Amino acid sequence: MGRREAAPAASGHAFPIVNNESTVDDLQVIVAAGTPMIGLAGCRKGADIQRLATLLSVAEAQAGRVDGETRILALTDGILPAPAGPEGFTGKSPRLAALVWDHLALENALATAAPRMQDGTWTVAFAAARSAVLLAAAAAGIPAYDCARDLDGNSFQRDCETSRNEGFYGRIAMDAAQAAIIEATYPRR
Repeated sequence: MGRREAAPAASGHAFPIVNNESTVDDLQVIVAAGTPMIGLAGCRKGADIQRLATLLSVAEAQAGRVDGETRILALTDGILPAPAGPEGFTGKSPRLAALVWDHLALENALATAAPRMQDGTWTVAFAAARSAVLLAAAAAGIPAYDCARDLDGNSFQRDCETSRNEGFYGRIAMDAAQAAIIEATYPRR
């Protein structure tokens, strides 16, 4: 299944991460544990959410859980369809809680592209993908979370303030110190 764990922005709780190849059996283990949120890595379109939502419904039924109680965070590299188009995220599932920009996935997709300029700003491709996540989330009426950053202290604080001002609801934390800065920087909405 290739699960990994991440801490979502503005909640401070880790969640399991699955991918588009995950099966009902994979999900049943997660659902049986009562996990309220699951991350979907490699998410690029609404059909990815619909597939996972269907599998979660089966896993919840098999585990005797309430249908729809497991929410989805869509982790995306930002290579997305038109926000309001039929392949977008609007209306695909009430389980969809947020879009999360995963810059590392974009680095893998664009193996030769540098993610940042010398001054620390995103290069054009990465800035465009990041903006696409914000636009897709806004069109779907859900929050967008920013990617994790390997920064400390004041540098991380400034990066969070910029992210918040650009429209992100929160971000992924790499550790408890970052989680505290995130909680203090991003408003509860």
